[in-house]
Amino acid sequence: MQTIIGVDVGGTLLRAARYDLDLNVLERVEQPTRADLGGEAVLERLYQVIRQVLPESPDTSIGIGVALPGPVDMDKGILIAPPNLPLKDTLIAHLVEQTMGGPVFIGNDADLAALAEHQRGAGRGTRNMIYITVSTGVGGGIIADDRIYTGRGQGGEIGHMVVWPDGPMCGCGKQGHLEAVSSGTGIARAARERLSAGEQSAMSGMVKENLSQVTAKLVGQAAANGDALALEIVTRAGRYLGIGIASLMMLFNPDMFVIGGGVSKLDKLLFDPMHKAVEEYAMHPRYWKDVPIVHAQLGDDVVLTGSAALVKTMTGNNPKTL
Repeated sequence: MQTIIGVDVGGTLLRAARYDLDLNVLERVEQPTRADLGGEAVLERLYQVIRQVLPESPDTSIGIGVALPGPVDMDKGILIAPPNLPLKDTLIAHLVEQTMGGPVFIGNDADLAALAEHQRGAGRGTRNMIYITVSTGVGGGIIADDRIYTGRGQGGEIGHMVVWPDGPMCGCGKQGHLEAVSSGTGIARAARERLSAGEQSAMSGMVKENLSQVTAKLVGQAAANGDALALEIVTRAGRYLGIGIASLMMLFNPDMFVIGGGVSKLDKLLFDPMHKAVEEYAMHPRYWKDVPIVHAQLGDDVVLTGSAALVKTMTGNNPKTL
């Protein structure tokens, strides 16, 4: 039986799995990334997780797909500037192929999550789809005419769209990006800043005045309980997410938006102001009517599945979507 190896290289965890050609998981492993140990150590741990899922007969594997954080050069196999890994400008496809055998294909993790949701998740049957993950950061992937769209290679950085020019600083060092206000990091930071300024909220008591313990999850819990400050912060996050989506609607006019990531679990608290902003800022109802904005379906392994879907596409086992 032919199989595919999929790998998800994260700042916290390394995940690897062996799939059949229908993208069903046959075996799956994970271990801590330990980026603090340096680049060589991360690569060795990467090789370890791949070895654990390789088939007994290497000839049955049609390839290895590696999902990576941050911008990548898919054609040259280079990881350019990962935010949480000591592997800047690394020829990672070559190194993995040299050590483990090939062929090896790499892609940005959010792009590959979009690919997975398009082929196996909420976006099945669409031709044009945009995936947005709202988690620690905000990422995204664009499927246009059944293919991943990345422009000259680094397109689709949805989290770094400017939605609020005078808004907070993003972790990338620029101001007013969607990630700065709608991500889990942005939500938690806004709450800590406003609590530090003396605003009243049940959140202070929830962390016994230790504001460093305020997280997006805690803000969401407080908002669900009706806390006014928490509700205001989550509503703002949803509103700016909607502003970003309205812009994407007018640029790409897709069939569907798929929203994933931990912050999306806030559900109506986030989605209601998001929908309101979409209707307010999109130029005409034609852009948002009959364009569903739905929850992602593939859960924590969406990127891992996307790395296998990349191999399937690149080796001709699925001629669409790249």
